[in-house]
Amino acid sequence: MSGEYIKVCILNAPYHADLEYTYFVPCELRENIEKGTAIVVPFGFSDRKTTAIVVSENAECESVGIIKQVVSVLSGYFKLSAEMLELCRFMKRQTLCTIGEAVKCIIPSFAISKTREIYTCVEGDESKIPDGLRELYGYISSSDGVDVQRLENKFENAQAGIRRLVRLGLVEKTTRVEEKDKSKYETRVVLTVDRETGADIAQGNNEIRLRGKKQVEVIKLLCEYGELEDKEIYSLTGAVRSTLDALEKKGLIEYRKIELSRNPYAIKKTDREEIVLSEGQEKAFETLKELYYDKEPKGALLYGITGSGKTSVIKKMIDEAIQDGRGVIVLVPEISLTPQTVEIFCGFYGERVAVIHSNLSQGERFDTYKKIMDGKADIVIGTRSAVFAPVKNLGMIVIDEEQEHTYKSDTSPKYLAHDIARFRCAKAGGLMLLASATPSLNSYYKAMSGIYTLVKLTQRYGDARLPDVIITDMRKERVRGNMSAYGAKLSEYLERTVNDGKQAILFLNRRGYHSTVGCMDCGKTIECPNCSVALTYHSYRKIEDGEDVESTQRIMERSGVLKCHYCGYRTPVPSKCKECGAKSFSYVGIGTQKAEQDLTQLIEGVKTLRLDADTTTSKSSYERILGDFKGKKAEVLIGTQMVTKGHDFPKVTLVGVLMADTMLYTSDYRASERTFSMLTQVIGRAGRAKDHGVAIIQTNSPNDQTIELSAKQDYESFYQNEIQIRKAYQFPPFCDLALITVTSPDEDSLNKVAGEMINRLEKEVNRIKAPALAYGPFEAPIYRTNGRYRKRILVKCRLNNQLREIFSDIYIDFLRGNGKCTVSIDFNPSSI
Repeated sequence: MSGEYIKVCILNAPYHADLEYTYFVPCELRENIEKGTAIVVPFGFSDRKTTAIVVSENAECESVGIIKQVVSVLSGYFKLSAEMLELCRFMKRQTLCTIGEAVKCIIPSFAISKTREIYTCVEGDESKIPDGLRELYGYISSSDGVDVQRLENKFENAQAGIRRLVRLGLVEKTTRVEEKDKSKYETRVVLTVDRETGADIAQGNNEIRLRGKKQVEVIKLLCEYGELEDKEIYSLTGAVRSTLDALEKKGLIEYRKIELSRNPYAIKKTDREEIVLSEGQEKAFETLKELYYDKEPKGALLYGITGSGKTSVIKKMIDEAIQDGRGVIVLVPEISLTPQTVEIFCGFYGERVAVIHSNLSQGERFDTYKKIMDGKADIVIGTRSAVFAPVKNLGMIVIDEEQEHTYKSDTSPKYLAHDIARFRCAKAGGLMLLASATPSLNSYYKAMSGIYTLVKLTQRYGDARLPDVIITDMRKERVRGNMSAYGAKLSEYLERTVNDGKQAILFLNRRGYHSTVGCMDCGKTIECPNCSVALTYHSYRKIEDGEDVESTQRIMERSGVLKCHYCGYRTPVPSKCKECGAKSFSYVGIGTQKAEQDLTQLIEGVKTLRLDADTTTSKSSYERILGDFKGKKAEVLIGTQMVTKGHDFPKVTLVGVLMADTMLYTSDYRASERTFSMLTQVIGRAGRAKDHGVAIIQTNSPNDQTIELSAKQDYESFYQNEIQIRKAYQFPPFCDLALITVTSPDEDSLNKVAGEMINRLEKEVNRIKAPALAYGPFEAPIYRTNGRYRKRILVKCRLNNQLREIFSDIYIDFLRGNGKCTVSIDFNPSSI
């Protein structure tokens, strides 16, 4: 840069202080600073050193006060391109986040250098040290610098003591920038002489003499292998570092530092048969290819029934993009789909594939980011956050199963992956390709309106047919005295499937053993003390072969634990009711854990696997469970939403849906859409190979239109019915929604602020005569979570720049003036 002044955004600034600040750049730093560079600047009254990002070069100095100057420039991979800087500004406008929050979506947190306030002792008159602070002073003086967190952990009232020592001139506060190398290395030891010479030296037939047996063993080992990792040498010979250092001084070995790539998905490219497209797939591919080569920003919706071969069409489009020298991002909605998708694409493309999702370690995430930044990966696969991957020359972003709510972030920044993909494709002149068997109503409406190009696949690939669907009325089962989770029809088909050596998937959208535990006398359900929800019962053992079922179940009901799925609270089942003192409890409802237990009693010897939030707590749980099922280590896979979409298991001929009604009757306006999508997707898991499939839906509402249409896989009819309802009640896609949530541990403060909020909002909307309606404040569906009460205001509107500014101004005002309350605003939330 040539100018003296720059504008920056502070990365950890709160929303009301998230502005552009002017700084002076010393001459010696100017050649290293450009837009997107990370720097350290003094900020605030205390001039605390903090990380900032340069957003404008050659800025005009408009301030009449003192202009602070840049302290240093941060090196490494923390640098934003012009496109990514513009994306940060776009996210700030769209979601009311800060620039810093947007940056942290794009740059792995491990790559962002951190600043720490460090306290050190200075030379002075130690007689001034107050008696009560001598131990604190001694602790600080014994180190070369200590942060406040360590001091608070060791001493009571540490902050007050530190401030006093600073005032007395005995301690000073400085700021350190932690800018360490985040890469991982291994040290390899290399033999520097030829192996014949090395052998002579080891045998004592050379003028170079070795001292000690360990040196001889090391040289013999390296004569055999040429080079080894230092840890291997230590393990095989018992040598230590000083042994190797001595050999290095003799010129016999040298150390080489090798950078390692932490890649848990290092699947090598394999020779796979080239995909042969059906006539319908070829037609879809040609349409998408024409859109891609138009080199203008385009959006397309690839709509195809389950098993129609959408992945093959997507793969052919990726081929086109990389042959054109451009990069591709493929998004999947769940981590559970990542291994399957990775296996497919890594098999074709090998090391040029990078994988991003939240279960990666910090080191793995950093190495993946660096690999993409260096241009070594031009195909990125991952969950929502992968949409920010810094792919070079981006040509296409694919959003698979695009209807899924997981593409919307529920923490700040509350972005929708579709919006980010649309922005990036618009800037890059690329293709945004949405794909689904059950598109969201919003996306299908845009396709029908001509905003997206609609591309259809109406037939299953090859000889595969859609499964037969049987709807079972569970009310009749209850009349016949069957109170279990399994109706007669599903029980019959499960036994037949297992006996035939095939596999089944069972879907139940509720984890745990029993859904609730309540008192049999007063009827009071045991609730979480922190949240206004019932606790869920979880058991920690199974009924083993030969045990009495009824007596063992009674033991299990007493030996398990009650959990809150919102705040994590856990407690044993109480010995008596807190309300009335009775000692008898009823265990109501069925979760995946109970469904699995009941199945083992229904079919003797059946092998089961469970896939839900309780069984996937470790990093590799998804891959292990799905791999075991694909490897036929179990006949039945039972799970929550994780089992419903994207999986392709050739041996699965039966799908069962337990309690299909649980999704249908909720207060959310998307309940029917989500139920249809979930049922259609899980039905589609059956019969995807040569064997014909059957799906059994168990419900108390067999005549419900949504359930009937999902059984027929009739998306078009469902869309026509649902879009009319949306239009009549003015819900998206016919309007935008803004959901304002006010939370507080104090109900009085909550009611006061929520009331003031809606009054201010209505006043501002009337002032600009915006077409908007505000509803509320009303209690959130779960009124109290983790000890905090929540109220909401829902606004139906058409979002534009003027309305967004009003929301931003209100947000800032209420953030500043209400210490007991927190406020969040979510535009077009995934649920209400």
